[in-house]
Amino acid sequence: MENIMIVDPFSTGVNFLEDIQKRGFHPVGLWSRRSDDIFEIMKEVRHPIEHHYREMADFFVEEPEYEATLKKVKELNPRFILPGADLGVELAARLAEDLGLPGNPAKNVPVLTNKFLMHQALQDKGIRGIRGKIVHNWEETIGFYREQKFTGCVLKPYRGASSVDVRICDSEEELKAAFDEVFSTGNYMGGEEEGMLLQERIVGTEYIVNSVSYEGKHKLSAIWKHSKKKVAGGGMVYNYTETLSRPEAGCTALVKYAFDVLNTLGVQSGNVHSEFMIDEKGPVLIEINCRPMGSDMTAEFLDRIWGHHETDLALDAYLHPETFLAHLNDPFRPLAKGLKKHLITDKEMNVISAPVLSMITRQKSFCKARLGKTLSDHLARTVDLDTSAGVIYLVNEDENQLYRDRDFLERAESRYFDMLFAEKRAKESDKPENLKTIAEVLEEIQPVGSVLLLSNEIRLAPGLTVISEDEIDEVKGGFQYGILDLNFRENEDYESMAEDFFRLAEKIRIGGSVIVPERTYWHFSCGIESIEILAEAAGYLIEAPNMDTGKYVCVQKR
Repeated sequence: MENIMIVDPFSTGVNFLEDIQKRGFHPVGLWSRRSDDIFEIMKEVRHPIEHHYREMADFFVEEPEYEATLKKVKELNPRFILPGADLGVELAARLAEDLGLPGNPAKNVPVLTNKFLMHQALQDKGIRGIRGKIVHNWEETIGFYREQKFTGCVLKPYRGASSVDVRICDSEEELKAAFDEVFSTGNYMGGEEEGMLLQERIVGTEYIVNSVSYEGKHKLSAIWKHSKKKVAGGGMVYNYTETLSRPEAGCTALVKYAFDVLNTLGVQSGNVHSEFMIDEKGPVLIEINCRPMGSDMTAEFLDRIWGHHETDLALDAYLHPETFLAHLNDPFRPLAKGLKKHLITDKEMNVISAPVLSMITRQKSFCKARLGKTLSDHLARTVDLDTSAGVIYLVNEDENQLYRDRDFLERAESRYFDMLFAEKRAKESDKPENLKTIAEVLEEIQPVGSVLLLSNEIRLAPGLTVISEDEIDEVKGGFQYGILDLNFRENEDYESMAEDFFRLAEKIRIGGSVIVPERTYWHFSCGIESIEILAEAAGYLIEAPNMDTGKYVCVQKR
């Protein structure tokens, strides 16, 4: 079986491994080693991939000497060598060229990876780029800022990813604070270079144009649009990124400009993920990346949106170039709307429970979630992609439904973050005075019809079906009413309590109601609003109280 090699099959690039196997080839992963520090950091990403794909693919690590790596790769005789992530772009290009395989010329790699050189190359050819300079000290930094008469600027690594150490500055004071904070942190990509890139700030709407190329012919594969937020310290963090269901005003110029960028920078083969800004002057490149778009997007997620995914499309180009070129100009026709919502937290937290999982899986557009380290004890303040509290992937053929789900997530994030990630539990001493007993609650509500009472306190009640949390899955649904009665327990967590609400609601018929009294909702971090946000997560209707409504919340299942 012939080998196809992927250098650094991280993130979305991991899709290459299954795609290669499905086409009857053997996938081989080569881990690049730009520096010992970065290699060690990436260990926690490499090891799960190797474990998951151990029966499908082989993996090995770049040797300290390039010639030793080349010799080993040559023995494997790969059909192609492709990069799966930023770290592998340079090594993949060099190996492919030395073995006479298709790829981007190694001499073009600097302008395809260095964010200063790519803009310089564009401007040398008369194509719009962003003014910038590599700066090495504060005198150089403030000197260039004043010389160019910037009203806003960006300070960032000139080889980087995931928005790490990117700072947006609107004044000299903000620039100095950003310089002092990030200038000494080193290069994210683990290179030997020194200095940071200072650029003019372009204000507009940020887009992604993804493409696949073969022998200098480019095919549009996806268009996304970013929504970002500026956080304390000047960092720009991703709020959400959505696909375009159809090209909008400005997209014709955007895509044409994107193809001009590819041609000018000498892109010949493979995946390209490019980011652009559109302002009053039109489109301008932010950066280009010669690998699949990141964010750990699964093939299933992308296929639902586009009818293809980019790693598979790249293999089409390499393995069947005639067919790929024949479909080069097919119309851009997405099948569904896709969106990635990045969860943002403005504080550090020690997380003990994560109801977020119970809530987001009830969204009609939910596809998958990636919470990463957020279920460990410590949750960092969000300053870039790497410190996002998680990513929620939504996809829906109904664009309006997807926007409703997105709006819910934004509202929960901004107003009820403690219902997504909790750092404390209710205590017995927090209990409100004069809480009614469950008998008093039932007397007040007086439900008529079929009633299912989920309780961790009582076992019997006249005219009701009473169950415990352990018994709920055994109960057949179709009840008219559900009542959630959770008496206080030490070490309870909001995650299991949220699941109790949802599991009870699943046993209630459409048009029926779930009632949650104060003796239950006081446990939650946001009190009665916790139940309301859970109801919104599942698409239930919150009943407006009347003048006689007691201390309980009622939601109707729709």
